Amino acid sequence: MTGMPLLLALMLAAQSADPAPDAEAVVSLAEMEGLLLTQPGAVEQAWTQLRRGGLPRVEAIAGDNDRSRVTFLYKAGSDVTGVRLNSVVNAVQVDWPVEDFVRDYTLPLQPLGGSSIWRLSLDLPRDVQASYSFLVTGPGGTDRVTDPHNPRHLRGRSAEAVVSLDQVADMSALAAVPASWMPPVDLQVVESEALARPVSLEIYPAAGGTPASPVLILYDAFNWGRRAPAREIVHNLAAAGDIPPMHVVLIDQLDPDSEHSLYRDQSAFIVDELLPFLRTQMGWQLAREDVVLGGASRRGLSAAITGLTRPGAIGAVLSLSGSFYWSPPGEAPEWLARHLIEAPGDAPRFLLAAGSLEYIVTSTNQGHVMLETNRNMAAALRGAGYQTGIDIYPGGHDMAAWRLALADSLQTLYAPAD
Repeated sequence: MTGMPLLLALMLAAQSADPAPDAEAVVSLAEMEGLLLTQPGAVEQAWTQLRRGGLPRVEAIAGDNDRSRVTFLYKAGSDVTGVRLNSVVNAVQVDWPVEDFVRDYTLPLQPLGGSSIWRLSLDLPRDVQASYSFLVTGPGGTDRVTDPHNPRHLRGRSAEAVVSLDQVADMSALAAVPASWMPPVDLQVVESEALARPVSLEIYPAAGGTPASPVLILYDAFNWGRRAPAREIVHNLAAAGDIPPMHVVLIDQLDPDSEHSLYRDQSAFIVDELLPFLRTQMGWQLAREDVVLGGASRRGLSAAITGLTRPGAIGAVLSLSGSFYWSPPGEAPEWLARHLIEAPGDAPRFLLAAGSLEYIVTSTNQGHVMLETNRNMAAALRGAGYQTGIDIYPGGHDMAAWRLALADSLQTLYAPAD
């Protein structure tokens, strides 16, 4: 990003900087394991030492410039019988195929020196950013808990911690923005005939925007309104001069039953109900080229279908880890890529993104993994004449990476032509 305001840059530095480790005070896992084996009662002493320098622990790997060894640590109560890591970074170690998520994809931590301190080490790419939590099992069942000793988290109550290594991309677009710097949210409800339900909207007018400003419409108000506020990402990019001021509209959710209509009900809602509502109720002009529709996973698939079936209304589609393996019942996987028509003159632009860790075979994708199906979809779109870009971001099917992928996609969309 260029031209980041000084205050925002200082705020970001304060949020993202890991605690500076004291090189003389940081002890090795082997030392603490030895301590605990010889002095089982020294758990608090070992835990205090292990936490110095911040958690998770990150160490260089001799002779490997591309990866770091990351050790996740959790101090449990004496009645805990198991701790597992829940994170997309598990992809580097899990066995395929994944049929049961907890059993096959989450990874077990092991007690350090037989103590109540649990540990797991993974060798991860140094440019990766991913959220994680712990699944802690005790007499009352299994609870998901965050890592309170990691200063980086997604937003919201009990939000997941984030592991972010030293070669991660520029994070200035993620800086928290004081609410007073932006217009207040406008909460609205559209009574949708297409979806047969009231649709709740969070509408964020652009700071410094006008009725002619473009709009970013995203599915999933919880993720993009709470865990990774899209309004702040857009505000920061606009403040840096990377994109124009944009209005942001968050749709409450994607209806699971929409797949039965091949997501045509979603297209009808977006084009025939939402856009007219924004024009009449908000007074926004919204020329076709100023409408940017996006989402992640199934929401990215739905956005792409709307762009393809209603091209005269959508200027650009941003699909993050789009579920392009999907097909209707009885059809072979990757149905959408096989049913493209030649791009019309007013075709939207497509910007796809998929994670470098999205290569795990599951019972859901049946071997048609996100990484390859997104590459296949991009190739099919180009072959049909659509202006298409694809970005392979470091990470997986995860909000921590999607927020950076969203920022990158918006910057690409508004980058000056060569």
